[in-house]
Amino acid sequence: MTMMKIDLNDKWCITSSNHCNVILVKKSGHLQKDGTPAGQKFYYQSFGQAVKDWIQKAAITEDINSFQELANFIDGKLKAVELKIDQRMGDCK
Repeated sequence: MTMMKIDLNDKWCITSSNHCNVILVKKSGHLQKDGTPAGQKFYYQSFGQAVKDWIQKAAITEDINSFQELANFIDGKLKAVELKIDQRMGDCK
């Protein structure tokens, strides 16, 4: 059963389980019986590790030609994730 779910974009989300596992999920568009997104799963010990891996996976699909473009890409992704996590944590209060 999922305790928390943060949608990173239309293809990826981060969930946490009752066992304190942080899971990065590449969504397939379907849900499992317990309501968690179905798809390829990657397990981590912290949200930071999951976010870092998601940024690396997202960068593969982008056309990045310079260090400046890479820095802007990473900065944009981190800011977006920070906002989503802050919103989600605000909902929990």
